[in-house]
Amino acid sequence: MAKSDGVFKTLDTVLDVGDTQIERAASSGVNKFTMEAQEVRLRPITLQDLYRGNLISDEIFAYGEKFLADVDGRKRIIGKDPKACVNFFSAVIENIKSDASLQFILTTLSDVTEDYEVVCWLVSVPTARNDIYSKVQASLIFARLSAYLKEDGLSEADMIEYKEDMLKYLSSTISYLGSQPEYLDGITIGLMTFLRTDAHREAFFNNNGVKPIVTNLDRRLTFQLQYQLIFCVWMLTFNETIVNKLKDEPVVLALCDVLRATSREKVKRVILAAFRNMLEKSSKSVADQFAGQMIYFKSLPVLTVMMKQTWPDADLQSDLEFLSDRLNNSLQDLSSYDEYLTEVRSLRLEWSPVHSSDKFWRENVMKLNDNDHEVLKLLVEILRSQNPVSVAVAAHDLGEYVRFYPRGKTTVEQLGGKEQVMALVNNGNPEVRMQALLAIQKMMVQNWEYLGKQLETGKA
Repeated sequence: MAKSDGVFKTLDTVLDVGDTQIERAASSGVNKFTMEAQEVRLRPITLQDLYRGNLISDEIFAYGEKFLADVDGRKRIIGKDPKACVNFFSAVIENIKSDASLQFILTTLSDVTEDYEVVCWLVSVPTARNDIYSKVQASLIFARLSAYLKEDGLSEADMIEYKEDMLKYLSSTISYLGSQPEYLDGITIGLMTFLRTDAHREAFFNNNGVKPIVTNLDRRLTFQLQYQLIFCVWMLTFNETIVNKLKDEPVVLALCDVLRATSREKVKRVILAAFRNMLEKSSKSVADQFAGQMIYFKSLPVLTVMMKQTWPDADLQSDLEFLSDRLNNSLQDLSSYDEYLTEVRSLRLEWSPVHSSDKFWRENVMKLNDNDHEVLKLLVEILRSQNPVSVAVAAHDLGEYVRFYPRGKTTVEQLGGKEQVMALVNNGNPEVRMQALLAIQKMMVQNWEYLGKQLETGKA
């Protein structure tokens, strides 16, 4: 099947189209979804009960018996009469009652739709949802069917129904991403197909689909699941509107963390492809912000090591050279405040030298008021983080802002920072407690320079 929009010029080297469930299990480690699918395939159903109950016709029964019995010949059977196949799955899914039977028929349909030539014949098959396994299989089926749906061939009523189904699919899939880690394999395989369509990318992004992807990348995952999640991010980066909005998501941070830790070429390849899209398809200001993030989160050392190796994949080599040149050029123009701004926007702070540099604060304290106090608001937000180092650094920085900016105390109070810092005085982490106490002290004293001189006089 032709690949549209030029998006998939490297798809064959990135996505192993046509992997079987067993091949995926071997590459990613057997997970619950894969194991359950293997078990379901060993529990074939009988159509006798549906037939005796007059729930399916003679034709559906005869077709189904032949179709289910001839596992190796199913593609050939579908090719002879696609409409009969659609009628069979529609009738059985609509009338089946048993969860076990529904699991089997959905797994069979999912297996059939792994063949992308077959997918186009089955676009009108409904996907029922019941137990969580069936829900994930149904989502996977819907993703495959919708990716090849010819919308211009639908009636207005069918189009409305399809869009309603798509919203249900997005809602459930995004929910499963956050709540069903054991089924992540099936969920992400479906998304990888669904996100091939640009309209689907926007719908997914607008339904807050990026957050659970990033959250999952922070977990311990097999390299295959990492790859599948990052592939979904890569798909999103082909949309320029989405790319410019990704600056507000911790996507670069998550990808840099994986890039530094992984030894797998396919994972590195898809990360670099996503990074290149971010830099090429975003506006200049956003691209500069992305570049700063990639530098701050230590992707350059990884790229430097990779540049010393030989990569047979021409696209990987091209992306590597592009990113290395771009980031090294950006590094020359990056100021200490640019690095600080990148760090704060990531919402993950560390004790880097700028935090304790009086010179840095004297030269840059006024910049914390820029963009309607963007940095200060982010520091106040970080005070609610679960990361004690980030919380301690944020409390310290708010104290330094008050120390070096004459009206800093009033501004921090107006943004709710003083109240939150005071609440940290009883925090269970000793570093957080100490930094909170020091920040409160700075907020209580109006003229630190005067106090310093008085202390020096006293010592003399």
